Amino acid sequence: MLLPHRIPAIALLTFLAAAAAGAQSLPQQPGYDAFQHAVVVEPRPYEFEILGVKPGMPIDEAVRLIEEHLGKELSPLDGTLQISSPDGRTFRTELRLGYETPGITFFLRNQDDQPFDSLELDVSTPASGSVVTAVRREVRLSASDGPDGASLLAQLEDLYGEPSETKVSPGTNSWLWATDMDYSAIPFVGGGPEPRYACVRGLPDNGRYSYEAPFLTGGPNNCGATFGVSHRTSATTVTLNFRLTDYKLVDQDREAANSQVDEKLSATAAPSDMKL
Repeated sequence: MLLPHRIPAIALLTFLAAAAAGAQSLPQQPGYDAFQHAVVVEPRPYEFEILGVKPGMPIDEAVRLIEEHLGKELSPLDGTLQISSPDGRTFRTELRLGYETPGITFFLRNQDDQPFDSLELDVSTPASGSVVTAVRREVRLSASDGPDGASLLAQLEDLYGEPSETKVSPGTNSWLWATDMDYSAIPFVGGGPEPRYACVRGLPDNGRYSYEAPFLTGGPNNCGATFGVSHRTSATTVTLNFRLTDYKLVDQDREAANSQVDEKLSATAAPSDMKL
C-alpha cells in the first residue's frame, strides 16, 4: 500500500550485464536521471560483520575486502530503474544493485559436492552514499574441514552473545541475532520445533532499493538489523550460510531515494521539442 503522500507509480527494474566494478554513481545516458547524495550514513553500532564487512561501510571498501579474501574480482550487478507516473512523467536511472562472486552456478550449489565460497553485497543508492546494506555468504566445506554445529555456535556466542532465536531441524541448525529499531539486542525469545520469532515475518532477504512504501517501523517485532547463520550437514560436506541485513538502513535509503523520485514525478513537465 502506498503512503498518503506518495505518488502512484509503476516501477520497472531490468538487470543488465556489467563488465567491471567502478564508481557507484554510474554514468547516465542522455535523458536519464541521477540520485543526488542526500543522507550521511553513520557507522552502525552493532558488532555483526561477515569477513570484516558490515552495513554502512562504503561499498568500494567492502568490495576490496571481499576480493582480497576470494583472490578474485567480484561481478557487479547493475539495473535500469524506470518509474512512471499515471500522467506519463518518468524517472529513469542506471543503478548499481550490488556485487556477487562469479562462477557460482545452480549446478554447483545444488548438484555437486565441491567446496565453494559465495559472497553477495547489496548497496544503497547514491542518495545514501552507496554504502553496504546487506551481506550474504554461503560456504561449503568438506565434512572434515567444516566445524560442527556446537563449536560454530560457541564461536558465534563468544562474538555476539546468545542468539535471539534458534531453529533445529534434521541436519540443520539455524540461529538469529536481532536488534530492535534502536539497534539494541533482542533477548532470546524461544526455539524448538515451533519457535517464537524475534522479528516480524515477511521482511525482504536483501538490501536492494525498490520504489515502495517504507517498512512499517511501529509496533512489536520490528527489527533494525538481523544476523542469521545456518549450519547444514551431509555425509560429505558442511554448508554454512550467513546473512546480515540492516533493515533500518534500507528504509532510510528508500526514503531518501523515493523523495527524489517523487520530486521528479511531481515537477511541471517542460514541452518536448519533437517534430510533430
